[in-house]
Amino acid sequence: MKLYFSIFILLLFSGCANMVAPTGGAKDKEAPICIEHFHQTIINKKHESKLTYVFNERIQEHKFVGNFYISPPLNGVSHKIKSNTLEIIIKDFIDPNLHYEVSLGNCIKDITEGNILEELEYIIPPKDTTLNFYHLAVKIENSLTKEAEKSHWVLLYNSDVPDSLIFKITPNYVSKTDKNSFADFDNLTEGSYKTASLSGDDYIYHEDDIISFSDELIIAGTDTTIDLFTFDPLYKIDSVEIIKDTTITAGGSLTLKSDFNGNIIVQLLKGSKVYIQEKFESTTDFTLKNIPTGEYTVRAFWDKNGNSFWDSGSWIEKRQAEKMHYYSEKITVRENWDLELEWFIEE
Repeated sequence: MKLYFSIFILLLFSGCANMVAPTGGAKDKEAPICIEHFHQTIINKKHESKLTYVFNERIQEHKFVGNFYISPPLNGVSHKIKSNTLEIIIKDFIDPNLHYEVSLGNCIKDITEGNILEELEYIIPPKDTTLNFYHLAVKIENSLTKEAEKSHWVLLYNSDVPDSLIFKITPNYVSKTDKNSFADFDNLTEGSYKTASLSGDDYIYHEDDIISFSDELIIAGTDTTIDLFTFDPLYKIDSVEIIKDTTITAGGSLTLKSDFNGNIIVQLLKGSKVYIQEKFESTTDFTLKNIPTGEYTVRAFWDKNGNSFWDSGSWIEKRQAEKMHYYSEKITVRENWDLELEWFIEE
């Protein structure tokens, strides 16, 4: 009798115990937060230092090699992650008279949802707090498209570094452009610098890198903001295809009243495709006729070498890309309409 009663109770509870999947809470959308960090100097002949960062949750690395940097750069840097802690080991001499910036932006994400920590910086200050350091902001745009160049390395070399070593050795200072194409230096010592930039994961030029450079030396404390314009050194001058519609018998016209003077190439684009291209010489009014109806982007450049193509730059020849100018807004061409625009720009 006891055996039957036990079986009945077991079946009763089995029938009541329906399996229900846990509903869980709201999805975690927050990046990890650094709740503690400290710098420890290890007293030995190797000048070792250790930076420790403690976060509010378990973490993992995210494109660490391509994003992490210390400026001025140091050698012998390694890292390891354990649970919610990141350790950076530096086996190099840290100059007590320099101001070091450690950047961990986009290097860390949480272990559960992969939320990326976009900004995190740590400062290793000089021992002498009376030393002066200078700020420099660098903005980088693509010379052809004028688009912002995100995640590009900006490199500063002492002015006595030979040009033959630029892009080939570790720079004296380094930073990286943010989503708005700006890179900042807050720790420059007095002096003059050669400035360059490149894409890629490190400071050394590779064949597929997009680069830029400044024609002038940058003077720390005098120059506070500069613009750089990138170009592809391998860009082919015949790589731009001009789309021609031979079925158009009537269209609109566009007259540009401008301060351009010289060999000018005017292009009309839809998206990234060039639909109309005309060359003008020694005039400040340009008229393009029989333009198919539609919406266009208007751009123009000085054709300095007269080859009717936009020319990219060359670091070897110390030549910048031909400067491309864009009209401030898109235009709409209608059939049998004459559109007139004023466009005054500076070379």
